[in-house]
Amino acid sequence: MNVPHSCVGFFIARVYMLRLKITEAKQKQQKTIATIGNFDGMHRGHWQLIEKLNAVAKAENARSMVITFDTLPHEYFADQSGTIRTPRISLLRDKVMILAESKLIDEIVVLHFNASMAKLSPDEFIEDYLEEKLKIDQMIVGHDFRFGAKARGTIADLIRHGIVTDEFTEVKHNQIRVSSSLIRELASEQQLGLIRDYLGRNIRYSSRIVRGNQLARKFGMPTINLNLCKIRPVLWGIYVSYVYIDGVRYNGVTNIGKNPTVSEGKVYKIETHLLDVNTDLYGKIATVEILEYLRPELKFDDLDSLFKQMYKDMDDAREFFVRAN
Repeated sequence: MNVPHSCVGFFIARVYMLRLKITEAKQKQQKTIATIGNFDGMHRGHWQLIEKLNAVAKAENARSMVITFDTLPHEYFADQSGTIRTPRISLLRDKVMILAESKLIDEIVVLHFNASMAKLSPDEFIEDYLEEKLKIDQMIVGHDFRFGAKARGTIADLIRHGIVTDEFTEVKHNQIRVSSSLIRELASEQQLGLIRDYLGRNIRYSSRIVRGNQLARKFGMPTINLNLCKIRPVLWGIYVSYVYIDGVRYNGVTNIGKNPTVSEGKVYKIETHLLDVNTDLYGKIATVEILEYLRPELKFDDLDSLFKQMYKDMDDAREFFVRAN
């Protein structure tokens, strides 16, 4: 599937919208049942909702649709107010790939949340998008679902417009209500084991490899850099990782942060050294799967101290893979 890069918008009408059809409609006027949300991280709570959407759609011979966002609404409003963005658990590419691979839905719609969309009243959003563009007949949403300018829209507005709406009651996992906020809290504590349990998999980041400053290559430690644009990743530090490129899995050491020793720290980066590999991979799509936390990101006094620590990180990572195998 050709999945968009997280920095890219797709312009349709007044705002950005991309439709990714996983399956073709069985009949021209097939009914559409949808859900909508950030779905950041695609955790077990999200999957319970997606599985219900799939079950209802199958029972009613309808198409299932997930509507989500590229720039998340809270990120847009943080940028507008000049505040720091809430950390993102997953990139758009990963969210779309995970949804598509599940084979539980028929279509994914990605909306780019911008100034035009932020101004839409609940009625305008329903009429312009849910009814006119997407032809939605029914929705399944959480009990606290809000939408439209100033979050004034509720389930009652959907029903008033004739959209049959079911309220989803989230089921707990091991007596815990799993949420994106919980995952972010666990990430701040580097609780990767619990995160893996609540996500059902490891955190991973997929994006295009871009050129960095080439500094690590000069020290015999070439790295691949993933483009994050303005996205602030939920994890921060040095990690052992798997890296998948063109169907090949590599062992790696990944730095997630701002590289404070060698940069001004204005942008977030995911930089990975592939152990015992030195090949040109620029422009390719890479998926970095985070396996184990090694240490926090530090600012060193000089480059020699930095690379001495990086070589130790490489040795620690090799020991991890020996144990794992």
